[in-house]
Amino acid sequence: DGEKIGEGRGVTNKSDSPRVLCIIPARGGSKGLPQKNLHRLHGRPLIAWPIRAAQLSRAVDDILVSTDNEDIAAEARAAGADVPFLRPADRAQDLTTTEAYLGQSLAAYEEHRGFTYDICVFLTATDIFRRPEWVAEAVAVLAQNPHIESAFSAHATTKNYWTKTPD
Repeated sequence: DGEKIGEGRGVTNKSDSPRVLCIIPARGGSKGLPQKNLHRLHGRPLIAWPIRAAQLSRAVDDILVSTDNEDIAAEARAAGADVPFLRPADRAQDLTTTEAYLGQSLAAYEEHRGFTYDICVFLTATDIFRRPEWVAEAVAVLAQNPHIESAFSAHATTKNYWTKTPD
């Protein structure tokens, strides 16, 4: 899939503001901590945290969870995301690239909805410390400058919090 995500897609939204889709990948086959996206943290399943950040940002129009797992899909729907289809098995493997499943998810969702998006936000399910204003700021930067192809927020960390430790 050498194609850039969103390549060849023109602005189709008739309003002044861009149409924004948030895609949150949540594969069911985690090796480090099985079913990690369903584990509860402070009363919510892990998958609910990025959905909530996208909602609170008020910068996205639609939230799509890309998953290969019905249980994760159900939790995502309960948290307010759309999951109209499961991710194909060939896009849910250990070595599947981010570009492969994001591109497939975006194309399938645009076909499902019948229109294209101007901006695609990618939020990982395992980053629960994301501030909604970071999402809004990244969308604003992209919306205000069509010459910028991508924007991201990052925070340095040295520990993999999602690896199961021996009891």
